[in-house]
Amino acid sequence: MIARAAAGAALALLLFGSADAKPARPEYAPQPAPAGADCVLKHPSKDTLSLKTLPHGIRDALMKLAGGMADRGAFFNATDAIVKPGPFQRFIRAGETQGAWYVWYEHGGLAYWRQIVLFMVDPSGHVHMSANESAHGRDLCEVTDALLDGRTQ
Repeated sequence: MIARAAAGAALALLLFGSADAKPARPEYAPQPAPAGADCVLKHPSKDTLSLKTLPHGIRDALMKLAGGMADRGAFFNATDAIVKPGPFQRFIRAGETQGAWYVWYEHGGLAYWRQIVLFMVDPSGHVHMSANESAHGRDLCEVTDALLDGRTQ
């Protein structure tokens, strides 16, 4: 009888946990930037790691191009299984170099990929896109350097 009670208690602990059990990690905790997002460009740049610190004109052009976007590390829908409302794009990194702004972001959904966009600001302050390249499976810095040099990969 004692053995049966001990076995029942052990089963209950397995199924329901113990009173001392710590709560599980939140399901939608911040997510790290994708691998390769901290590489070093060969072009010296002043980098930013948040949408909030992008110049307004660059941020507005990016939002017009890509739509809603989560900031670096924030939740976004990385897959096509929508379990929580959120954007399908997430900012990775941006920077100013050689009179251009590069912006990296990732896109989730049915197919995941990373995107690189180059923006130029003309003397009147108008922002225009000069390149828009998928970096799927490629090094973000290498592709960005090639675009800044006027080459495509």
